[in-house]
Formats: sequence, structure tokens, C-alpha cells
Amino acid sequence: MQTIPDVVRLQPAYDDPQAVSDLIDGAGPFWPLARYAASTAELQAMGSTKPSNFVPPWFRQDFALHGLALVDGAEPILHNRHFVDAAHGVYGGDAVVRPTTVYVNLMGATPFPFVPHVDVPAFRGATRVDYPIWLLQQMRAAGIFEPWRVRIATAVSWFWSGPGGEFHYWPDGPEGRHEVESPPFDNVAIVADNEITFHGVAPVVGEESLPTSLTIDAQLHRDAAGWSVVDGGAVQCRYPLRAMRTTVSWKADVFADADEMKRADDHVDDLSVGRVVDMLHANLRSRGVDTPRPQDPFHDQVWVAAIADTYRTEPPRI
Repeated sequence: MQTIPDVVRLQPAYDDPQAVSDLIDGAGPFWPLARYAASTAELQAMGSTKPSNFVPPWFRQDFALHGLALVDGAEPILHNRHFVDAAHGVYGGDAVVRPTTVYVNLMGATPFPFVPHVDVPAFRGATRVDYPIWLLQQMRAAGIFEPWRVRIATAVSWFWSGPGGEFHYWPDGPEGRHEVESPPFDNVAIVADNEITFHGVAPVVGEESLPTSLTIDAQLHRDAAGWSVVDGGAVQCRYPLRAMRTTVSWKADVFADADEMKRADDHVDDLSVGRVVDMLHANLRSRGVDTPRPQDPFHDQVWVAAIADTYRTEPPRI
């Protein structure tokens, strides 16, 4: 059974929250969250339960990736000392915390939740770059790859006064304690290992009607009146400036010590596809699941079904 680290409620999240809000207002364009998903399975892993041809008014922009700022002015978020300190609160004072990622999500009014989910995990030698999302998530659920899992601290903070849009999370697992952070959010963040901590968002309430024909090519732009969604060369809908629920997500790779970081950077003992299959196949057999070893472990439907049935974790509900 996986051990879930502590969760830290952090306040203040930022020394200058207004500067962060102003940076977001001046950024863009923001693209549909669905555009960031490589497949329907990945979109579902990111919190969507709707058909793949429906694009909700949820938008994202990457502000930093791989430890480098992509948006001018994002460096103070990437290297936020409060987030780094909170990550030590989750993983221990001796841990090495290496900030890697900042992205911003903006959510328009929707009558359905961003369903509880865990973020996409990563393992040494096995990441979303070359492994399907469903397999990475089942590797995490199986529990046998923990020595290779990359620990990732995530700080989630918000700019939103409500109504709706509460942040739900389950610090002790999907059947355990249920916590809710409610708006108005006052310079607060929740810092956790979101690859194993279920979390989701309650429906965002607003007067704006739900757009039903957006495509993944839609763009969210800031203008004088607020936010405009442009798709197909035309404005499809508008939102007042503070009618978009805004989330800032910060991530950092975390290592027990400098030696572990060096092993990861040097790719010592990385997983291979063959090793992953061998370990899963042996574990399935130990559980009484006698399924053939697949020739194509990413697409073999019998193999996929066996893994899904064996390791699936029922998510909690909002």
C-alpha cells in the first residue's frame, strides 16, 4: 500500500499576489485544456468526463517548463521560496527540491465538476513522453514501481472569489478524509504529492452560458472588457475579467538527497518497457490473473483490460 505524504496548507502563497494576478492578466493566449491531452484517456486523466468531441471552457498556458520560464516575469513563481519550503514540509527537510513547472488554468462557468483525479505520474525511464497515460497511472496504482517513481511536489493556488469552484482533495486516499478549500481564496495554496492525492474542482457558477461548439483551436484572450474566446476567426463568448476561475499550479521534482538526484540525472537503473512488462506480468500472476505476456504492451486489448481490471482505483466524488 502506498504511503501518502503530508499535505501542507500554505498561507501566504505569494509575497506579492497582485503581481501574479497582473502577470496572468497580461499573458496569453490560453489554449483549451483539451489541447494539452494527447488522447481521450489523457483528457480523462486531467479531469474530464465528457465525450472527446466536447471542449469545455477550460484553458491553460504553460508559464515554465523543465525549470525554465516561458513567460517573462514567471521566475518569481517558479522559484517561490514559500512553495519550496512547503515541499520540504511534505517530503522532509533534507530533500532536494528542484522547481520545474508552472502552468495556469482558467475555467469558465460549467455545470459539471473537474472530476477528482490524480495527476499523471512519472517514473525514471517511463514518462508521458513515450508511455501512454493509462499505463503510467496503472503503474502507480500497482504500487510495485515506487522505487522508480519521480516524487513531484505540487502547489495549487487560486485567484477566485466564487461562487462555486471549491477545491476538493483527499489527503488520506480516496476512501479517507475529505478536505475542501473554499473561495474566496485569500493568498493560499495546497501543497501535496498530486500524483497520488486525489483532487478536483466543484462546478464554477456564473451567469455566462456554456459554449458547446468550441474546438481545440479556440483561444482565450485578455481584452479591455475581460476575456474573449476566439474560435474559427470569431468571438464565441466573453467573460468579465474576474469571471474566470484561475488556478496556478507549480511543480518540483523532489529527491531524498543529492545522490538520488544524480542517479536520476544520470539515468541509473531506469525502467525499460521490457522490465515494466515483466514486473506487471509477474504481479498479475501473483494475483491469480493469468493473462499472456503481450507483444504490444501499449495496445494489446486483453493486456490493457487485465491491467485496468486489476489495478483500477475508484475515484471519490464531489
